[in-house]
Amino acid sequence: MNRLEHAIKAKKSEEERIAPIKDLETLIRAIKLVKKDVDVEIVGPAEEDYLSSLKRQIRNMGLKNIRFTGPIYNSKEKIKKIDSARVFVLPSKREAMPQALIEAMARGKIVVASNNPGTRDIIDDGKNGLLFKVGDQRELAEKMQFAMSKKADKIKKSARKSVEKFSWKKVIQKLERIIISNI
Repeated sequence: MNRLEHAIKAKKSEEERIAPIKDLETLIRAIKLVKKDVDVEIVGPAEEDYLSSLKRQIRNMGLKNIRFTGPIYNSKEKIKKIDSARVFVLPSKREAMPQALIEAMARGKIVVASNNPGTRDIIDDGKNGLLFKVGDQRELAEKMQFAMSKKADKIKKSARKSVEKFSWKKVIQKLERIIISNI
């Protein structure tokens, strides 16, 4: 069975949780359309009303392969969780600088994300990840199916390489150049 994961960076902040802005309804509807057996884990702190609504949607759709896991604050545990997934999905309505997406790409995961300004800045569709139209469950299902195929394996290497620029070492080097050039 393939593992898909929607993980939200486990932090107590406004944007990094299981909340309506993450548009998990689209992910759930897309799972019903995927023609492969998949196991989906949604990770992160949740807004209780929204979580209840998602669980009701899952029950009404007769889906048994979706589970929720609370937040993971331990870095090693978070890395282990990301590494256990074949595909990482981020269906958000909008993102600024999606840290969870960068972390998944750094771990060589095939990422599927909604096409919004924050993800577009990071993902070059078809090269280092896959983008789908915000709210489009059919396109998301197609992209997830492709992500689980052998054809998508080349994306993993590109994903990891493309986010190296976000490593602390690279960021510090850039800051040093800026500081030195202004002295």
